[in-house]
Amino acid sequence: MLGFKKKRQDQDKPEADSQETSIQTLPKKKNKTGSKKKMVIILFFLVALGAASYTAYDLYLAPKDPKVYQKIELKHLDLPEEMVRFSFDYLPDLYVAMVSFNKEMDLFDQKITKINNIAQKYPEQKKIADKEKKNWEKAKNTLQKAFIKIEKPVKETYVLFCVNKEQGLAQIKEKDKELTELARNALTPAKELTKSIKPEETVPQGFIKANIYKLKKKFL
Repeated sequence: MLGFKKKRQDQDKPEADSQETSIQTLPKKKNKTGSKKKMVIILFFLVALGAASYTAYDLYLAPKDPKVYQKIELKHLDLPEEMVRFSFDYLPDLYVAMVSFNKEMDLFDQKITKINNIAQKYPEQKKIADKEKKNWEKAKNTLQKAFIKIEKPVKETYVLFCVNKEQGLAQIKEKDKELTELARNALTPAKELTKSIKPEETVPQGFIKANIYKLKKKFL
């Protein structure tokens, strides 16, 4: 009996082995969903790493010396680049006010554009929008007129400095405080009006820069 059972077990074994072999050799289905998830996780990690590196550089390593002139566009000022640079070098407080003026003018334009869009969307209430628009345009024009008055003496001082440096320096000393006060007095009510407006931000071009920008906005 024992020999019979052993023989039967030996006969059944190859069949079981063949079933195991066939199971093992069956082609495995590729988990496409899992692969995609892994790629997304890896990509997110790389972007996050890049954002962290960029932020660390921006906060701790990037040169931020205010004494180093960096060319920027002051589109609301009628001054050539050399006069803007001259203001940075010899009228630093006024230069800061010029940069602030340019930002305020951008905010005024942004607000007026928004009011125009609302007026177009709701034409039946256009009178309400027009009334508000006039207030903003009046404030914008007041600020602009103040800086037009500042532009002329800056141009005159620059030219005088170019032809006679000694007299130019004397005029800088004479005009510096006066022009800076004029600029600050014009900016104070404008800033009070625009403080509730958030400036529009431009998303950087390029895949990596755009994603770094989005991550910074989300987590920083």
